[in-house]
Amino acid sequence: MRSQRIVIVDDERSVRSGLSNLLQSEGYLTETFDSAEALLAVPETLDTSALLIIDIKLQGISGFALVEKLAQHAALPPVIYISGHGDENMHWYAMGTGALAFMRKPIHIDTLLDCIRQSLA
Repeated sequence: MRSQRIVIVDDERSVRSGLSNLLQSEGYLTETFDSAEALLAVPETLDTSALLIIDIKLQGISGFALVEKLAQHAALPPVIYISGHGDENMHWYAMGTGALAFMRKPIHIDTLLDCIRQSLA
């Protein structure tokens, strides 16, 4: 069984720390990465992760490409995509990849927490 660890991948420090602090205050363990490459450098992270929150528009490898790479090597925990630049096409593409949710920044906190609770219940 996976722990209740949530991995956050976002190149904006304020988003990473804000989400991490929020989730920790709700009792979740968090691990943050500032890029797809940083997460890929520590593949064992997935073994202890219950959920991934991934920004789509990262510097370097995109969030979509990151999930494709991760899915090749391991059983993937549920994914919530976030983006400050999302449009309807990006939303439908994200959901088509099997994502749990696609949320535009600024993220509605209650919606995010409800989604996480339902996924990890």
